[in-house]
Amino acid sequence: MVFEHLLPTSLVEQKHWLGFILAAIYSTISIVIARLLFPANSGLVSVVFVSIFLIPYFKTLLKRDEQRERAEKGFSFKRLLADNSEMIKVYLFVFFGIYLTFMLYSFVAPTLGYDVGSIFREQLSLESLRGNAFSFASLTNILMNNWWVLLACFLVALVAGDGALFFIAWNASTWGTIFGYRAIAASSVDGSSAIFTLLLIILITGPHVLIEGLAYILAAIAGGVISDEVDNPDELRSFLLYFLGSVMLYIVVFLVAKMVFDLLASTSPLFWWLTDFGIGMFAIVTALVLLWLMRLVFTNEGDKMTFKYNYWLFVVAVCVFIAGAILETFVLYNSGTLERIYTAAAMFG
Repeated sequence: MVFEHLLPTSLVEQKHWLGFILAAIYSTISIVIARLLFPANSGLVSVVFVSIFLIPYFKTLLKRDEQRERAEKGFSFKRLLADNSEMIKVYLFVFFGIYLTFMLYSFVAPTLGYDVGSIFREQLSLESLRGNAFSFASLTNILMNNWWVLLACFLVALVAGDGALFFIAWNASTWGTIFGYRAIAASSVDGSSAIFTLLLIILITGPHVLIEGLAYILAAIAGGVISDEVDNPDELRSFLLYFLGSVMLYIVVFLVAKMVFDLLASTSPLFWWLTDFGIGMFAIVTALVLLWLMRLVFTNEGDKMTFKYNYWLFVVAVCVFIAGAILETFVLYNSGTLERIYTAAAMFG
């Protein structure tokens, strides 16, 4: 597109904030095109278009990340962060560009007479959980929901390189749309200032949105760089066989473990935590073990080093996502202000 020439990847990598501008422009174009051509599913299609427009930038960035890691002589967490810092910054600016653009349009659209529920139907169908108190059960529920998103983000990146950009754009658009719409809806019911309500939502939810968004970004980078290093026929054949075998094994092991854990939990109250939390931890640990064994696919030393860096980047992503889930649970189940806003918004229309 024209913007690829006006704002080349090298410039975006140097001036990270340009990623925000790009995301805002592409989001606006995508929303308009999706609404005109696919009105029945414009919310979902708009995210597809955003992803397609941004893919060329991230394809180049992923290649540069791989080259930096391949040149490393040894592993260190300091170098892990340094090698990926540029990519992470660009991703974050793009994430918040999409997030705030969708928030703005969902916030403004009702005042202009547009039906937000029709324009962003898919996003609004995924309204966040809410309640009154922090609980172990609610944490487990959010933890598992976020884990499957994180794993899907990583696996899509692993097989399609920059394909995980869709998951990141989808989450950014969903959060932005829900928060923008709930602010205008709540203010219409309780008579409060819509802008003030929106600012409250942003301040309350901002920390966990940032942390969870960062986790998905790290997972996408890790999967994308590993995918990009599979560059010869022998490695590709071994990679595909291992990947398909691991996915099938993971599904079987997960289902069997769930049955065993449920059985143990039903036999004694001492094992109550195994039902949800136990299987959740088992799912995470099993995925990390299977991923670590994937290193055997690579024979080239440069490829091995790149894989090691991105395996640990995914481990960091898992740790970040767990922290984000804990914070999200605390906020959603302890913020009286957010509960009041969401309750008022539910009465709208």
